[in-house]
Amino acid sequence: MGRGEKVARVVSLTAGLLFAVFTIGMLLVSGRYARLPMAVLTPLLLAAPLIVERLFRCHVALPVYLFTLFYAVGPMLGHCYNFYYHIPWWDKMLHVFGGVTFALLGLFVFQKFVDPAGKKRVMAAVFALCLSMAVAVAWEFCEYGADTFLGMDMQDDTVVTHITSYLLDGAPGEAGTIEEITAVTVNGKPLPVKGYIDIGLNDTMWDMLLETLGTLAVVGWFVWDKGKHAPFRSVE
Repeated sequence: MGRGEKVARVVSLTAGLLFAVFTIGMLLVSGRYARLPMAVLTPLLLAAPLIVERLFRCHVALPVYLFTLFYAVGPMLGHCYNFYYHIPWWDKMLHVFGGVTFALLGLFVFQKFVDPAGKKRVMAAVFALCLSMAVAVAWEFCEYGADTFLGMDMQDDTVVTHITSYLLDGAPGEAGTIEEITAVTVNGKPLPVKGYIDIGLNDTMWDMLLETLGTLAVVGWFVWDKGKHAPFRSVE
């Protein structure tokens, strides 16, 4: 590892940790205790690349290292600084980045424990794809569980203007459709949106789709590159 890379690693990690500590202090002072868990978890996420390197005796390439640090800080920015609300695409970007991160993790695990010689690139790509998609599904389970049992709203709602459902038609096997929905009333109270709220279905499907696209970008590059630019390497 060159001196320039060491400096870049130390500076970026220190900046991330100081920012997390600042955020924790800010939340404590302002009394926003419900957002503290994400800020407290961020230093551990920032340390994840170093932990992986120490445990598995490997070296993570600098671009991957810096990318992982940004991905670790992203949820804190979204949750504690309201990026999720002020920047509409922030959550979707993080899901794409999640697909990239866990695909890289899958490639590392496969090469470390199954194919150290790096000759089974297609199998490594399939394993990485499956692992990343499994993580995406597991995370959506967590969001659904939090919304269902804890009364949270982690699954973003989408306003839709048409519905097709078998429940809307009395004939067996026939789907009914409601078009051009502009107003919905629930228990005598009109919803403050111009349409029907889907309670998270569209958000869940887009999240998994975007994570899959991020994963495909990584595994596609990995197969095409033929191991010329490894994102990690073993250290003896």
